[in-house]
Amino acid sequence: MSINILHADPERDSEPISNLINICITEKRTVLSSYTPEGEKRYLEDLGDREAVFVAYIDDQFAGFAGMSPRWPYSDKLLHCGEGGTWVMPEFRGRGIGRALWDQGVFPWCKKVGLTRLGATVMAHNLGSIAFYEKLGFHINGYHRKMVKWGDEYLDSVEIELNYYP
Repeated sequence: MSINILHADPERDSEPISNLINICITEKRTVLSSYTPEGEKRYLEDLGDREAVFVAYIDDQFAGFAGMSPRWPYSDKLLHCGEGGTWVMPEFRGRGIGRALWDQGVFPWCKKVGLTRLGATVMAHNLGSIAFYEKLGFHINGYHRKMVKWGDEYLDSVEIELNYYP
């Protein structure tokens, strides 16, 4: 199995990314809202110099994506802090896609742009995602009780962080 990691292309990747986000929404695996291919295309086209989305392909099949952006871009004292996430198609989970996205895409890019404190917000019941980030070296920094409003239900989330000094 050969995993190809690329910068996301608005034309090529908008539809598979939005489809995967919507799959993860139905699974209650993401805090993101529903996306359309058109909305995702605009998002990818508008990425700034300190924002990136990477995609994974196995052969020609879309397998997942990961993104990173400044966490608090309004303060020059916090520009080293990034907020990211990882999403993998259900049929490719547990096969090294997430690790490849970070090792070949996100981590080298973070080093290049100077992001050294990385974070992510994960649904507290998504134990597989928490374990994945822990394997990357992230640590749980805290729990947010009832942070995510899902319809009439309030769900907990976990804040995970990594001080990344390559």
